[in-house]
Amino acid sequence: MAVVKELVDFFSKMNFYKMVYEYQQGLYFRTGRALFKRMRGLSREEELNAWKREKEVIERMGRAKFLPFRRPKLPEGFRRDWVTGLPLHESRMSRVLKPGLYFHVPIVEDIVVDSIQERVLNLGNITVLTSDADNAKPISVSCNLRYKVVDFYRAYTAVHDYEESLKDYTLSMLAKYSRGKTMKEWQDAKTIREIERKVERRVRNLVTEQWGLEIHKAYITDNVPSDSHRIVLDGQPINLTHKMHEVNASPQE
Repeated sequence: MAVVKELVDFFSKMNFYKMVYEYQQGLYFRTGRALFKRMRGLSREEELNAWKREKEVIERMGRAKFLPFRRPKLPEGFRRDWVTGLPLHESRMSRVLKPGLYFHVPIVEDIVVDSIQERVLNLGNITVLTSDADNAKPISVSCNLRYKVVDFYRAYTAVHDYEESLKDYTLSMLAKYSRGKTMKEWQDAKTIREIERKVERRVRNLVTEQWGLEIHKAYITDNVPSDSHRIVLDGQPINLTHKMHEVNASPQE
């Protein structure tokens, strides 16, 4: 009886379906691979264009090629309907699941979902030295990034933990473009906007195509003199207090 109870508990915990809501995208995995699924909710124009292209392929290759149990090689941009064997244009297929109810077989199949709502990512802060020759000071710079996921397949498979990677890369670009500024420049709103634009451009160039993310805006929310002893110089953190001791301990000429 204990074994039966364990089996009942095991199967009761299994989930055979997944709902993808309108504010989400999903991926359908089978034995570890993200599958192409037939898209739902195509417009009439999209359906008509796909049908025309499929008809052209059938006529060009010959209808005899698509008799039962025949599997001819299809042109690029087409996939085979697993029921009829007829060609399906790629506009009908997608790895990214649209809203709807999807059934799957536990253990061998899985469905993962994530929100495509707009997000504001708090990047925390970095500390950089001003470039004042006579009195360099550490400046604490904090930043937020507004973005959204537009292609969950790329976001999920192209990079490990896309949100943490986005945060780390944006902070790297923020550090790069924050160095070499004087205290006076940090007090100028034009400097702040210039840094924001450069960070936006560099981050957007990487993550839009490769990671499937849409970058809306980078905001420098704060830039104030810092009492932190950990600063970033040429990409490497150094201890300001330790450096000051080294200078004070050096022999005077």
